[in-house]
Amino acid sequence: MKSSIANRTAFGLKRHAAIALPLAMASCVVFAASAPSSTLWTPTDTKAFVTPSQVQTRSLSATPLLELAAGESTHIVVSLKLRDEAKLKAFAQSVNQPGNAQFGKFLKRQQFIDQYAPTEAQVQQVVAHLRKNGFVNIRVAANRLLISADGSAGAVKAAFNTSLVRYQLNGKSGYANIAAAQVPQNLGEIVGSVLGLQNVARAHPLLKIGNRTAAKTLASGTAKAHYPTEFPAIYDATSLPTAANTTVGIITQGGVSQTLQDLQQFTSANNLASVNTQAIQTGSPNGDYSDDQEGQGEWDLDSQSIVGSAGGAVQQLLFYMADDSASGNTGLTQAFNQAVSDDTAKVINVSLGWCEADANADGTLQAEDRIFAAGAAQGQTFSVSSGDEGVYECNNRGYPDGSTYSVSWPASSPNVIAVGGTTLYTTSGGAWSNETVWNEGLDGNGKLWATGGGFSSFESKPSWQSVVTGTPGQRLLPDISFDAAQSTGAMIYNYGQLQQIGGTSLASPIFVGLWARVQSANSNSLGFPAASLYSAIKATPSIVHDVKSGNNGYGGYGYKAGTGWDYPTGWGSVDIAKLASYISSHSFKK
Repeated sequence: MKSSIANRTAFGLKRHAAIALPLAMASCVVFAASAPSSTLWTPTDTKAFVTPSQVQTRSLSATPLLELAAGESTHIVVSLKLRDEAKLKAFAQSVNQPGNAQFGKFLKRQQFIDQYAPTEAQVQQVVAHLRKNGFVNIRVAANRLLISADGSAGAVKAAFNTSLVRYQLNGKSGYANIAAAQVPQNLGEIVGSVLGLQNVARAHPLLKIGNRTAAKTLASGTAKAHYPTEFPAIYDATSLPTAANTTVGIITQGGVSQTLQDLQQFTSANNLASVNTQAIQTGSPNGDYSDDQEGQGEWDLDSQSIVGSAGGAVQQLLFYMADDSASGNTGLTQAFNQAVSDDTAKVINVSLGWCEADANADGTLQAEDRIFAAGAAQGQTFSVSSGDEGVYECNNRGYPDGSTYSVSWPASSPNVIAVGGTTLYTTSGGAWSNETVWNEGLDGNGKLWATGGGFSSFESKPSWQSVVTGTPGQRLLPDISFDAAQSTGAMIYNYGQLQQIGGTSLASPIFVGLWARVQSANSNSLGFPAASLYSAIKATPSIVHDVKSGNNGYGGYGYKAGTGWDYPTGWGSVDIAKLASYISSHSFKK
């Protein structure tokens, strides 16, 4: 193994020091420590995004870090702790574990609020603290897990005992917190994270758009582009009913007006019925839910691949739109939470990801893991793309750094299904022939394009991964994989034109559409399937196409595929008919 938890965790702490540059602005003042206060403070999960070593380095330079003016606008989201987080996570595991007495007895939305959500009194304590320190437009999520508010840098400093400084990350200018976010001791058992204190690191779509490629026939089969309606036959799902009885969610950044037009063009071109859709704003009512031209290819890829893989029909397709103007990743956190709070979508696609170390630093990792655990307890499945950066999610910005590996969040959450990518080869008749690890090598800018995979630096290995022996005690990813290569990608309508698109943003929606069919075939009785999948595949390896060739690194680094579970592709791709047969004859469902 080329990497260790220790050296990758250290990298996560050091990476900002290597690439952060101060942005001098005349309106700002040189950073100074917060004034002494009689308040007794306690830390939250939000750590200093600008590390102490950077402060020391910059204080000796001619251009030190500069503090935001007190009146500069901010938007925050406070993540509250569960009443008994350990109990909820244990329940989420037992309710999805075949053979457990709780198996299949999923929480209802109101049961979650009554048993696990913060109490109304706790919420009001936090609201009072925000209001006292100058925050306005305070909104509480329906399940009480999140509280959003608008304020200023001065309000942040007063409420959370940290200053915000001018900061630059990967060429993006913004701000970040100079110290860990803290709250008064009476709120220490209530507040988990304070999100939105940095706006330079953000999740990005995981797709690769390119020119249409000519079919290439090799010994392993033919590599060519595929229409989304072809994936059910390739992955052996045509014997199942469509997903007409299952509601599916898609998480987006910004709006989907063009996506809905393109989806209509897709269904018309394939003689499919129009899809019942709903676009849901999940953040501030005054947020930005307009179409982002660069993002539309992603939501087109998600929606058309899901519907095609689902057999041409779903009960409803819900677009949970994140506020595109929200600080950092607060918009996405709110979108995830809305999908869980609504408890309507049985399967939710997430084709977005970002550096796990950044997510841990700003408290997003802990906040969203509570949300995903709540979804699993309710029987919902989040499917997340594992990343397009190979083993270099955090440092793939031009000729990646050898043995310093990292993975993508939220794919590394133990409460989601992480879906990696393959290069797909088919027979002359269009059936599955072979798959290898998706790895297109470096582009002209020295960026690696390959499936994400490895192990988490922050999340422990869930019990259901114990069947994968000889691996670290950390969350392993991905779990499974599907087609992701741009050369074998999907033909998608984007702004009315067909484009060939790949990336693990294709792999995840393929699984979502196929899994929605399995759900419909089982009256939506199946919950979060991780434990069931691992035990089923371990017992019956023929359920999957085992990917045995390729790697997800560069220059001799990265992980190699092999027999059984491996870091680049997990168990491989799923033969849906064989999985459905296993489910019908085993305790896979309640």
